[in-house]
Order: sequence, then structure tokens, then C-alpha cells
Amino acid sequence: MKKSFNLLMMLLGLVIVSCNPMDDIHDEIDAELDNQLAVAEADYVLTEDDYEELGQSFPNFGSVEDARTLVPALLSDLYPTYGAGSIINVEFDLYDPLSIEDYTVSGSDYELIDLDTDYFSGNGEITDFLEAKYPQMEEGDYVNLTYDILAEEIAYTLDADDFDVIGEELAAVYPDPASSAAQYSNFDRRDDRDQYWSNDMIVEALGAVISEQFGDVAGQKYNVSYAIYDGNSGTESMTVQFDGNTYVAVGGMAYDFSDEDYDNVGDEFATDYPGPAGNAAQFGSFDVRESSDNYWSEAMILEAINFTLMEAYPNAAEGDQFVVSYAIYSGSVSTQVTNVILSGGEYVIDDNASVSTIEETTVYAYTNGNWNQPYSLPEDSYTEEFGQRFGNFGDEEEALTKIAIFLGREFPYASEGEYKAVAYQFYNGDETVTEYANFVFESGNWNAIQSVVSETLQFGYEDGMWIPDNTINYMLSGDDYSIIADALAGNDELSTQVASMDRYSNFDRRPGASAYWDDDAILLAMQSLLNEIAANAEEGQKYTLTFDIYNGSNTTESLSLIKEGGEWVVNE
Repeated sequence: MKKSFNLLMMLLGLVIVSCNPMDDIHDEIDAELDNQLAVAEADYVLTEDDYEELGQSFPNFGSVEDARTLVPALLSDLYPTYGAGSIINVEFDLYDPLSIEDYTVSGSDYELIDLDTDYFSGNGEITDFLEAKYPQMEEGDYVNLTYDILAEEIAYTLDADDFDVIGEELAAVYPDPASSAAQYSNFDRRDDRDQYWSNDMIVEALGAVISEQFGDVAGQKYNVSYAIYDGNSGTESMTVQFDGNTYVAVGGMAYDFSDEDYDNVGDEFATDYPGPAGNAAQFGSFDVRESSDNYWSEAMILEAINFTLMEAYPNAAEGDQFVVSYAIYSGSVSTQVTNVILSGGEYVIDDNASVSTIEETTVYAYTNGNWNQPYSLPEDSYTEEFGQRFGNFGDEEEALTKIAIFLGREFPYASEGEYKAVAYQFYNGDETVTEYANFVFESGNWNAIQSVVSETLQFGYEDGMWIPDNTINYMLSGDDYSIIADALAGNDELSTQVASMDRYSNFDRRPGASAYWDDDAILLAMQSLLNEIAANAEEGQKYTLTFDIYNGSNTTESLSLIKEGGEWVVNE
């Protein structure tokens, strides 16, 4: 009571004799009151009632920013006697569903793994790219990757139903040939008949069938076999491709090296190239590493192709073309495709042939230190294993529970801490979609990693209110390195460093290297980035920036900055 009276007298005295503004008077009073409140530190865990009181539909927050905004009011009610300098560590639940980053590989991205093409040849090159592009990824991270890849030729044989489709689709254009094809399930190749099918007409017919069976996939090749009648029954084949507008015929018969082919190459070249020949036979691939004792040069591989095709097609005629696929090893196994043509009694590179690529989009997950496609549940497992009526789940909790049990049977020898990314079909009320979930093997069981996680924020009592730590944790992505490169484009002293960073999306931190980034240069780069992405940040805003570096291995570093006096400076 005595303290309250003294404060009242102080206020009256200030009103009567002071010439300070009223704001100064209030500040002095607040300071005096704060001095009388407790200075303490405490931990607090939000309850379900707290979330309800803060207007949340579920007992969690949708973002950390929601917690920063809403929790201070709750703390004012819970700790009315805490004053300036007090700290509360608040633990809360955060809804953090699995997210998938979308990324489209650009033409220059292929150079990241030293490819001289603007497409991937196989899955090995795709995973190599992901490792180089995302060295900072953590267990259970996902990327939905769009890329160009070498198109493997698809073999297809027309059946009676396909000829019926041709009869319907081309009836108006070629009435007699279409009717004959539908009736007899073949193409009449007698050029003196009304029902005659020319090569160009057959291309149209094959395009109609492929479009219905596979859709129009630009770049994809199809080697189609079909029945003909030229006075006798027979068969022909033609390779066609969708060029983005229509189907066209493309030259060359597809040939894939088999295990037997590699064995035969090993025997044939054992004397001339003992190391490479033995390696090819043993591993079923050609080692193309120039530093290897088992190195296969392009000329040597062409010799192997000649030997193999001569054995497989002894009656091939001058001008015959082949599209040859074979495995190469360059640190990982991938598929190489070479177009050859028989000229002068030997196969030579067909310089007029074009490589066929298609665009694909595939989800990859980073688990156990490697990039792989998520494990997809077998189609029959939904009805036979999980007791579902249809080939999907309709309840997320049930899905995660049953998948965990299923993984225990499918992968009984998992090791402690092992991750498994799983793709499963889920009916969301409108349609069936592919959902993804991460599981971890702990104490003998597979457990789903939940979408609700615990987080902790620190709040401090300042100027009569609870203030959250405003640090923004920011992980640099590929676009951020480009922003820095553009911002520092005119800095001649850092031209080598900037070029390296822009190419590899990391900072070279090897002292003595030509592209070395010292601490001052790193600070300049981070300042340049924040001037672009956080130009309107308020005074006192803090950022902890985590960025990729190369110091002999791929890893990360972090730098904390704060905006003071309109400038970004190191936050000590």
C-alpha cells in the first residue's frame, strides 16, 4: 500500500512540476512497475485448452509464425507478476506435414554432374544429380523432379482389337483399307487393290492405336509389329514416334545388349583387350572411366557393337540402321544409346540419327543417405493384405498403422534407425491420389513419422509485453545462389568465386583454392541476398542463414545476421 501511495505522489508531482512529455511520464511509471515485478525464467507446455482459448481448431499451430503471434497474449494471462528480463520457454505442437519440393531440371543443370547432354541416360545419373543439387537434404526429404531422359523403345504388337480401332478411326479417310483392316486384322500390302495400305497410311494407323493405348508422349519411340497380307500372310514392323504434333516413322531397329552379349564380347576380345573384356563379361557393362585399367574407349565399344550385330544379324543389308542400348559404368551404372548404320560391310556411327528423349516427372526421397524412389505398396496389398474394399486407403491413421505392420513382414532385417519412404494410394473423398509417408525402424518396429511435431520458442518480457525471438532460420536454395551471383556480377575480385558458386550452388571453403570464399566474402554474399529477399525487413530482424559449402566434402555452414541502422551486420 505504501509503495502504491508513493507512486501516486510521484505521478502527481510529475504532472505539477515536470515539463517532460506525457510519454516520458508513462515510461517512468512502467519502469517503476517493472522493477517491482519478478524476474524469472520458466518452461511452459501448451495444453489443449490453451489452443482452444487461442482460437485454434486443433491442438496445434499451423506455423511457427502463428505461435509467435498468439502465445504472448496467453503468457500475459499466465504470468502477470513476471517483469522485464523474464524468459519463458514455450513448447507447443506444430502441424508439419510431409512436403515435396518441385524442381524442373534446366539445360545447364545437367552440367552439374559433367554431362555433355541435356538429358539423363538412366536412373544412376538422376540420383547423381540429386546428390550434387541437394547436399544439405535431411532424412525423409522429398523432391518431385521433372527432367528429360533417354527414351527406351517400347515394343508393341497389334491385335484384333487394335485393327478394330483403326477401322473406326480411319473409316472416313480410307474407307476401303480401314474396312479391310478391321475385317481381316491385317494391312493389305497389294498396291493394285482398293484396300491397299501404303507406309504413310500405316504410320497414321499406328499413331491412332498408340495414342489410345499410351497417350501422346513426345519423343517416345514404339516398335510396332503387325500382320500384313501381300498374297500371303506375313508380318512387318515399323518404329514410330510422336514428334509433338503427329506420329512419324523413324529409322533403326532397337537392340539391347543382353548378359549373353557381354559374355560373348568377353570371349571375343579377351586377347586384344584382356582387362576390359573380362570386366565387361563379369559386370555386364562397359567401364568408360579413362583412369581405369578396364577402360573402354568409344572406338573399342564400336568394335564390340560390330561384333555383336554381325552375330545377331548375319544377313543385314547395306544401309540397315540399329539403335543400340548398352550399360556403361562411370562411377555408377547408366544406359548409353548409340545409333549405327551398316556401311561398306561394317557398322559406323549414324551421324544423321537423332537421340530420342522424353520428359518425365518422378518423386524421389532421401533416406539412409541415398536418393531413391519411395517404396510403392503392391497393387493387390490393399484388398489382400489390408482388408480394403478397393485398391486404396480412406483413413490416414488406419493407413499408417497397417503399413507399419506390413513393412515389418516385408523388411524383417531392418537395422535400428533405418528410414523407409512409402508411396500409397489414398481416397480423399473426391479422387484417389498418391500420398507419401516416412517410417523409421525403432526398437524392433516400424513407426510412422507423425505430421504433428513439438517445437519450442523463447519469449522475453520487454517494454511491458512478451516478445518472441524473431530469428528467421533460412536455408539457401538454388535460386538464392543465382540471386547472389547476379548481385555480385560486377565484383571483379570475386569473379572466380561467383562463377564457381553459381555453377555448383555452394561456396568453396578450401583455403588456397582459386574459388575460395573467405569470411568477409561470405558476409558480403549473405548481405547481398538479404538485400534482395528481405529488403523491407524491420530494424532488429534477425536471420540465421544456412548455406551449402565444399571443403573437401559437401556440408553446410550458418551465419547469423541482424538488421541494424538499415544494414545487415553479424549478430554476435
